[in-house]
Amino acid sequence: MPPSALLAFDLALARVLALADAAPPAPLERVPLAAAVGRIAGAEVAAVRDLPPFPQSAMDGYAIDRAMPLGPWVAVAGRTAAGDPPGVLAAGRPHRIFTGAPVPAGADAVLVQERVVRNDAGDIRISSPLPAPGANIRLPGEDIRAGTPLIAAGTRLDWRHVAVLAAQGLAEVAVRPRVRVALLGSGHELRQPGEEAGPGQIFDSNRPMLAALLTAWGAELVAPPPVADDAAAVRAALEEAAARADLVVSNAGISVGEEDHVRAAVEALGGALSVLKVAIKPGKPLAAGRLGRAAFIGLPGNPQAALVGAVAFVRPLLARLAGETPPRPFLLRAGFARPHKPGRTELVPVRVAQHGAERWAEPAGPSGSGRLGTLLGAEALAVLPAEAGDIAEGALLEAFGFGENLG
Repeated sequence: MPPSALLAFDLALARVLALADAAPPAPLERVPLAAAVGRIAGAEVAAVRDLPPFPQSAMDGYAIDRAMPLGPWVAVAGRTAAGDPPGVLAAGRPHRIFTGAPVPAGADAVLVQERVVRNDAGDIRISSPLPAPGANIRLPGEDIRAGTPLIAAGTRLDWRHVAVLAAQGLAEVAVRPRVRVALLGSGHELRQPGEEAGPGQIFDSNRPMLAALLTAWGAELVAPPPVADDAAAVRAALEEAAARADLVVSNAGISVGEEDHVRAAVEALGGALSVLKVAIKPGKPLAAGRLGRAAFIGLPGNPQAALVGAVAFVRPLLARLAGETPPRPFLLRAGFARPHKPGRTELVPVRVAQHGAERWAEPAGPSGSGRLGTLLGAEALAVLPAEAGDIAEGALLEAFGFGENLG
């Protein structure tokens, strides 16, 4: 196929992301904080109260009025622990206080207990100069002020957001519904793990791999059983999947061979494909478009090609459908030299190593779109640009990680 018949990687990605623009908006859900991790905030959340909500002692010690006369020994009056209502400072007397407790009215500093000497009668003597005004007192709103925006819409929530929302007294949060993904696969040669494999047959690794990735990326799987590899069965499965899911992902069957039924079934069901072949390696036969109300992506069948299509196209589309910003590539230095013919964007599985202040990409294993062993050591896909010639060691490359740790 001449290069002009292939769609450039950037243009193909733009068309895939545009599929999310046609998706109807879904109503938000409210979930308890315990179920919020990994969900996408559906609306901005602003602080409803100051943190701290009242003047609060930062230390165990004694609340004082710095202007009070303090003799050699001073009797203590009053005691406030965390959770007690605020007290009132007695004239000329220190007030026993503990970390997190409300500072009594009239106090302007807290003496830490290590700076005083206490006798058997409970009186104290100050063993160091008085602290500065406001010392060891947390002021209302010094951490967070009421009305301050805390979480932007489209944020993927994690433990940090849960902590702040809980501190605000909020028991639940509005989130976008999970994107429902139907994952279809077919092939006469495929058997499922646990079944018997006969001569010429192999176990299906792609669907378990893709299901694991989709789940890690926050999707809700609508997982039909493996589809019989004939035109009628593929068409029926696609029609059902499009009715139940926001995104339909098929694996294999998107070329134009006699045994490839997916593309023909999509078109027979009235689907519109805006991407058919992409100038990438591996994974050139990649299809994308719409199938009824659902977005559709057809991935190639070789394991590394399916992985490339999932990371480069499915993951950003999934993020956009969820109302989240698609993950951005990060930069690595090439820890290898590699011949590269201009014309196609190549995505190479790599390990990531830290050398000094920079991260470097090291080959994860031998090349080959059908190799699975290479993926055991892979942490990211390094991008060799379509316009680039041979890649020199030390060249700066973009890369896409597989999960949260590497982008």
